[in-house]
Amino acid sequence: MTSCETYLDVKPDKNRQEIELVSDIDLMFDRTFTGYLTDIDFPNITGDLIFYENAYTRLSAQIPLTSVQESVWKDELSTVTDNSWSQAYEAIWFANYVIGSIDDLEGNASDKKNLKAEAYLLKAFKQFNLALKHSLYPSVENKDELGIIIKNETAFGQTTVRATIEETFAQIESDLIEGLKIDKSRTDSWRESDASAAALAARYYLYVHDFVNAKKYAEMALSLHSTMVNLETDVFFIPGFGGKLTGSNAFVGARAPEFYTTTWDSQYKIYYEITSPFKMASNELLAIYQPEDLRLQYFYSDGLLSTFFGLTENNVLYNRTLNMMTGTDVAEIYLILAECAARNNDLTTCMQNVEIVRENRFDGADYTALPIPGTVKEAIELIVDERRREFAFTSLRWYDVKRLNAEGLIDPIILSKNYYEVGETAVDFDTPKVYTLEPNSRKYARPIPKEVIILTEGSVKQNTY
Repeated sequence: MTSCETYLDVKPDKNRQEIELVSDIDLMFDRTFTGYLTDIDFPNITGDLIFYENAYTRLSAQIPLTSVQESVWKDELSTVTDNSWSQAYEAIWFANYVIGSIDDLEGNASDKKNLKAEAYLLKAFKQFNLALKHSLYPSVENKDELGIIIKNETAFGQTTVRATIEETFAQIESDLIEGLKIDKSRTDSWRESDASAAALAARYYLYVHDFVNAKKYAEMALSLHSTMVNLETDVFFIPGFGGKLTGSNAFVGARAPEFYTTTWDSQYKIYYEITSPFKMASNELLAIYQPEDLRLQYFYSDGLLSTFFGLTENNVLYNRTLNMMTGTDVAEIYLILAECAARNNDLTTCMQNVEIVRENRFDGADYTALPIPGTVKEAIELIVDERRREFAFTSLRWYDVKRLNAEGLIDPIILSKNYYEVGETAVDFDTPKVYTLEPNSRKYARPIPKEVIILTEGSVKQNTY
């Protein structure tokens, strides 16, 4: 084979541009249709989403069997690949590339520092949710169990084993601490900032039961950004679509960026989870809302997920039935502060933070403050229910069930679903079955993709059940 320098020395066109400047990295962070903004997929594993009756029989071509298998916590999944896992490690690879190369690029030193910190935050978030889904809770008893594959390099094939849970969470915390060095105010919800870094830290430390640091970073996040959407005044009805739009009452076809300015202003950082359609909210979930709760109108319609259209700042169509927002937001931080206060037996402060959220979820005429709980246990149970109402369908329900069942302060949370016999290749609709996920079951570590085990010739181990 032969070639010549005449062609090889020519730089690629703008669609395949070499990365030479710090501004090139900045543009890559701005990309919206990549795994950078997509959360790990948690396909119906919390029990808050269930399939429509007969949806799988009539629309099986649109519903992957794996999604059904995951929804009932099967140990074996029919698929070999997992796009959610692949996208997460693509983002981790990009973060490692930025961390390892940005100092050698041409650009401002301050921009380099902030982009490197942003890369650490991206990496910490992806690793955290990979561990949340695929590993057991990081307790002392589980520290030597299988965590995730830790990637700190950009070369392929170097790491072919799973770290322990202890090593995994040490890596997540180390990357998070580096990310907290970001010195950049929040300008929009697509990108990391000092506020989003503190909010992510608060979420992380609450999960590992470090309530001192959870409170510290929650207070820091609110000191930097504390805007919250009021569902009574900031949500508008659009007759042409029969759904709820926020921020503007303009027609959706106009693709006006103002649609999501209001709602997204409550977010520290947006990540979204893509899930397959044909699902509905479970009756158990709907039962925990008061009839006057505006979230019933905002998220649901006659027990079904509402068609909730909107547009992003970058004019990307957003539909609530397919995309669940999972990034940190202001309501989450107030509820973290509430739990930290409860853990310190300060039940008055606890409820003050809970009511800040609830006041924005009811019409003023329908709002009634909740009584102050009598015990820490009652306060935590109240907060967990409020978190479930506020963050329905997101990974935070899985997050709460795992951490609270591992602790034992409140009554065990048992997840249960009524469905049919789900096999390796099909669903038997003639055999109804009740599925139950017991507290601290090994099934709380969901299977990793088979292709990872195959490609590493078994050096990466599957979870055991």
